[in-house]
Amino acid sequence: MSDPDPATTDASPEQEEEAEEEERLTVREQIRVMFPTLALAFMLLAATSVAGIGGVVATGLGGEPIDRPEGFAFSIDAEGNDTAILIQHPDGVVPSEDRVVVVDEAGTKVAWNDLRTDVGEARITGRSALACPTQGATYRVVFEGRAADHTVGAYEVDAPVPASVVERCEAAN
Repeated sequence: MSDPDPATTDASPEQEEEAEEEERLTVREQIRVMFPTLALAFMLLAATSVAGIGGVVATGLGGEPIDRPEGFAFSIDAEGNDTAILIQHPDGVVPSEDRVVVVDEAGTKVAWNDLRTDVGEARITGRSALACPTQGATYRVVFEGRAADHTVGAYEVDAPVPASVVERCEAAN
């Protein structure tokens, strides 16, 4: 004869039915039990989505590519009473010109559009916030990208600028 299984002999059939009845949950009770888990899952999904969108915006991924202008040419225009530094772009139109600024030695920035005199051409005369052109002064053309600024052209004035022109320029400012 075999020994009866102790797990089945401990509870009577009536007790087993009562235990099964207690274990059955209504739909409402099942939802209440699962709600915290579902809420946590949706919260994590929302947080992940917000982090992903924030990352794309912060890095600039997915946006339109921005062309960085290159190859600026500098020259001095000493015609007339003013001496000006002429900046030209070889392609005529400056790509992404709304992101291009000209910076003097003091760090003063002026937008390309404020200095522009013609398509692909700008003049530094000292009438803007930039310093008056003098011998030895340095000017940079800077492209302000999404992540960092890039110097795309630099020029040091190597030609002598008459003192009278510099004095008139400084007096006008």
